[in-house]
Amino acid sequence: MTDRPEALPERQVPSVAELERMFMDGAWLGAGFGAARPAALGVRIPGERAYPGAEPGDHARRLLRRAANHDRPGPEVVELLAAARGYDIERLPELYPRPDDRRWCALYEHAFLMADDTEICLYELEHDRTPDRRLVCEVYPDEITAGLAARRWEAF
Repeated sequence: MTDRPEALPERQVPSVAELERMFMDGAWLGAGFGAARPAALGVRIPGERAYPGAEPGDHARRLLRRAANHDRPGPEVVELLAAARGYDIERLPELYPRPDDRRWCALYEHAFLMADDTEICLYELEHDRTPDRRLVCEVYPDEITAGLAARRWEAF
């Protein structure tokens, strides 16, 4: 096993522009959240993380209920996460910090530990970058899509 990038076939790794185009065009929606383990949800093997949250199914339901974005993960994801054993919430580093910006924008990773010891993550973008500066929560199935949404709000 190697961690050298040159060991990967060149065309199997999409460029940043290709990833942005894929996610902005909604290609990830075709993954279908009804699948047992949707690839778009960022399933991975957990590392050194505790999952102190009790009632992960209720947490997932509340998180997705307050999400204001129309393209948020649907009820299939709530059903999938109802089988989780625990969850953890972590605030991620600022995506594009701007010291002159007095608006609020934060990205949180909600990690759910599944029964088979894999982890499924949802990404919550919380911001007041709306015309009326109202605090809004949006939920995305992966960090890339959440980052693209954060960029979208830079215009406000």
